[in-house]
Amino acid sequence: MEAVYKLQAKINHWWLPVLLGTLLVLTAILMIIFPIATFSGLAVLFGWSLFAYGGANFIFGVRNRKVFHAWLWYLMAGLLEMVLGAYLLFQPDIAAQALVLYLGFWFTFIGISRISLSFLMKDMEIKNWWWTLIGGMLVLFLAFFTILNPVIGMFSAVYLVSFAIFVTGILAASLGWELKKLEKSLIV
Repeated sequence: MEAVYKLQAKINHWWLPVLLGTLLVLTAILMIIFPIATFSGLAVLFGWSLFAYGGANFIFGVRNRKVFHAWLWYLMAGLLEMVLGAYLLFQPDIAAQALVLYLGFWFTFIGISRISLSFLMKDMEIKNWWWTLIGGMLVLFLAFFTILNPVIGMFSAVYLVSFAIFVTGILAASLGWELKKLEKSLIV
């Protein structure tokens, strides 16, 4: 059964997604123009993320110590992540290196999983399985260079994040313009 949603009232603030989308696109462009500053910001964000994730694990462990038998593991992992996150915040050069290595190993995992998936697709007789194989090999190739050459890793991080923010901005702005068009076609 297909759901059909009908607009029953005036759309308020259709321009907010357009504004947000425009700001995101401009942010992505600035990130590409200033890759070193962007990467420094990403490295700091990496440290804060690790610290916050550790804090969440620590709280989860403490709050569930009476009901969850593995609570101590969460508590200890949380403490370790908080210490590492704090260390990375005070050592931005090490945070940058850690981010590049993290990205390289993440690409390695994704590349190997895509290559493995391609052979599963081949066994399932899925057409064009080899595209997944080629994609996995390319990601693995990128992983290799990311780990061996930190500059490639730095630019990979900057351009991947910039691209994601750019696409998100385009989609948000498109939504706003479509809402405006929809509102104009509304007969109340």
